[in-house]
Amino acid sequence: MATRIERKTFGTPRVLDRRIEAAIGAQLRSCAGNRRRIARRLRELAEERDLESVLESRASLVASLGFMAGALVNRRLPSIPVSWTASLVRLAATNWLPMETLLRRMGLRTSREIEIERVALRLMLGDLERLPPAPGSRRVGDSGIRVVRP
Repeated sequence: MATRIERKTFGTPRVLDRRIEAAIGAQLRSCAGNRRRIARRLRELAEERDLESVLESRASLVASLGFMAGALVNRRLPSIPVSWTASLVRLAATNWLPMETLLRRMGLRTSREIEIERVALRLMLGDLERLPPAPGSRRVGDSGIRVVRP
């Protein structure tokens, strides 16, 4: 039985999580057996930005622009970066971000979801099987990642 992807955040509805998992499975099934398609998908994954990095980069951009606009245009505009950074503090404290559902609906995935797809593709290529296991660790193939056909 395939296991669900464990996530560190809890703000996304389960329906959306399942849709993302199904998309990962569909992508893996479409790449199965085609080395060129797997290589292309690995390149795409290397360029994909995860939810956390987008949040971090947007936070600095919103804070900088908000404070500059507050100094130059209107004194009330710094409330935008203050609310953004307050939501990031909430994320750090409670693992919940109000705008996470919106960002995930836009197609952003967590770094864990991207890494799961990357490892599964590399397993299909056989790349991870050739690496020597780290001392005291299990083989990568024993991690329980499986591609399941519907």
